[in-house]
Amino acid sequence: MSAKKVWRPFEEAREFVRSLKLRNQTEWKEYLESGERPNDIPSSPDSNYKNNGWINWGDWLGTGSIATKNRVYLS
Repeated sequence: MSAKKVWRPFEEAREFVRSLKLRNQTEWKEYLESGERPNDIPSSPDSNYKNNGWINWGDWLGTGSIATKNRVYLS
């Protein structure tokens, strides 16, 4: 049986990811494939930090963007 993975606290992880200046999820995926991600930063932050700081990808990456599927339009 393996030990449960310990992730960096959300705020610290988000600060680290924002320092990378990635612009979108495509660039995040490219970063993951580069093998440079520290072991304490999850590859699926939306799952790992759900109910523990996660808002959306724009917040995580620091772009402020909201995915089209998550936008709310008011009439």
